[in-house]
Amino acid sequence: MQKQLSNPKAPLILTLLAALGSICFAIGSGLFLYSNTEKLIAAREWVEHTQQSQLAIERLSRQVERIDTQTRLYAANHDESALRSAVSAAITLQSGSLRMKTLLADNRKQDQNVEQIQECANHLLGTLTSQPQAPGIRAETVQCQHSLSLMAAQEGDLLRERNQASDSRSKLSFVTELTVVLITVVVLLALFGLLVRDIIMRNRIARHREEASAELEESNRGLEASMKTLRRLADEGVLLSAFRDDLQLCTTTDEVYEAARVRFPQIFPQTSGAICIINNSRNALESMSTWGESSSQISEVFPPDACCGLRMGQFRFRKPGASEVHCGHFVGKPPVRYACVPLMAQGETLGMVFLQCSTEEVAAQVETRNEALRQLVQLTAITLASIDLRNKLEAQSVRDSLTGLFNRHFMEIALDRELARAARRKNMLAVFMVDVDHFKTFNDRYSHATGDSVLKKVAKVIGASIRTEDVACRYGGEEFTIIVPDTTIEAAQERAELLRAAVEALPAALENGLHTNVTISIGIAIFPNHATSPDHLLRRADEALYRAKHEGRNCVRVADSVAEVVLT
Repeated sequence: MQKQLSNPKAPLILTLLAALGSICFAIGSGLFLYSNTEKLIAAREWVEHTQQSQLAIERLSRQVERIDTQTRLYAANHDESALRSAVSAAITLQSGSLRMKTLLADNRKQDQNVEQIQECANHLLGTLTSQPQAPGIRAETVQCQHSLSLMAAQEGDLLRERNQASDSRSKLSFVTELTVVLITVVVLLALFGLLVRDIIMRNRIARHREEASAELEESNRGLEASMKTLRRLADEGVLLSAFRDDLQLCTTTDEVYEAARVRFPQIFPQTSGAICIINNSRNALESMSTWGESSSQISEVFPPDACCGLRMGQFRFRKPGASEVHCGHFVGKPPVRYACVPLMAQGETLGMVFLQCSTEEVAAQVETRNEALRQLVQLTAITLASIDLRNKLEAQSVRDSLTGLFNRHFMEIALDRELARAARRKNMLAVFMVDVDHFKTFNDRYSHATGDSVLKKVAKVIGASIRTEDVACRYGGEEFTIIVPDTTIEAAQERAELLRAAVEALPAALENGLHTNVTISIGIAIFPNHATSPDHLLRRADEALYRAKHEGRNCVRVADSVAEVVLT
C-alpha cells in the first residue's frame, strides 16, 4: 500500500492499460463475430448444395420411371413414339449422370453409386437402340432406381448432418454475441471501479493534491472517452446483431429493404439514405427503399455510371475539400456530404447504398464508423443475393427451361388442387391438350434448333392467351396442357378456338430465312362431364386431341360423353 502511494501514476497507467485492453477486446470480438457469421453463411450454402443434389437425384429417378413406362408401352402396342420417348429419357439420364458426378464431388461416398448410374444409363441406351424389347430393361431400371435410392438416402443423411452443423453454428453465434455483451458490461464496470479507486487514492495523498488533481482530470477524460467508445461499440454490436437476426428472417427482397430502412437510421442517427438495385437488364438502378430526406433528393431511376462509387467499385465519401465531383443521381442540387457504398455479393454488383449526412459532425461520425457501415452493406448484399438464388432455384424446379411454362410435375399438383376446388365449389373445369401439328416432320426438315424456336413462340402465344388463374405447362415434347378453372363447355371451346387461330396467325418467317406455317390441334375434356379424376380427365382430353389429329389437324375437339378410341 505504501508503495502504491509513493507512485501516484500507477493507478492511471493501470486504468489506461485496462481501457486499451478493452478496446482491443471489443475489436477482436467484432472480428470474431464477423468470422462466425461468414462460417454460418457457408454452412447454409452447403445445405442448399445438398438440396440441389437431392433435386437432381429426383429428376434422374423420374427419367428412369419414364424409361420403364415407355418401354412397357412400346412392348404392349409397338408405339414408336413411346420408344423414342424412352430413348430420349435414356439420353437425358446419361447426361444427367455425368452432371451428377460433378454435383456430388463433395461426397466421395457417392462415387460408386454415380458410376453404377452411369453404367446403367449407358446399358439402357444401348439396349433401347438395339433390342428395345429385351426383358433385361426392367431389371436395369430396377437397378437404377435402387442406386438412386441409395444416393438419395446418403444425401438425406448428409443434409441432416449439414443442417445440424448449421443449427450448431447459429447457436454458437447467439451464445458468442451474448457473451461479448456480458463481457463488455463487466469491462465497463471494471473500468468504473478503477476510476472510483483512483479518485479515492488521490484524495488520500494530501502532499500531491494539486498534481494528483490534474492527473485525475486527465485520467477521467481518457476513461470517459474510452467508455463512450466501448458503449458505442456495444450499441453497434447489439444493433448489428439485431439487423443480422432480421435478415435471417427475411424471405423476400421487400422484407430486406424494410429491415434496412429501419436499421440504417438507428445505427447512423441524423442521416438519410436509400438502397438502389440494378435491374435485370443491368442498364439502370432503381430506388427500392429510402429513409429521411433522400426520398425526395435521389432519382428513382438512373444509369450505373451516374454513381461515382459504382464507377470506382469501392466505398466513396464525398465532402468539401475531399472531392468536388458529385454523383449524377440526384433530383436538383446535390447534397454537400454523402457516401456511396457498392452492394456486392458473390463477385457481382447488386446495386449501391446511399447515405447522406446532415451536418459536418454527423459526417465525421460516419467516417469514423465506416467499418460498421461496410458490415451493414455486406450483410444486406449477402441476404439479397441468397434470396435471389433461392428464387431462381424455386423457379427452375417448377418451370420448363425451354418455354418458361410450368413443367409437368407442377401441372399434376395444380390439377389435383384445382379439381378439389372445383368439386368443393361445384364449378366446371376444362383441360386442354395442345399438340403442334407435324412437329416431327418439321424438326426433321428444318432442325431441332428451329423446332425449339417454334415451341417458344407457341408457348408465348399460350402464355398471352390464358387468364391469371389458368395454368399452362409443357406436357412433353411438342404437347402442352392448359388447366382452365371456372368455365363452361361453350366458353372453353371458344377460348380454344381463339388460341388455335392465334397460333395459326403466327409470323411464318423462321430465323434461318425459311418459311412455314405452324398450326395446333386441341383436345378438351370437362370436369365433371367427362371425368372426375386427374388421370381420367387427362386421358379424355388426350383422346379428343387424337380425334382432332385424325380429322385433319388444326382444329378443336371436345371429348364425347363416351370414351373415344385412341388412334395410333
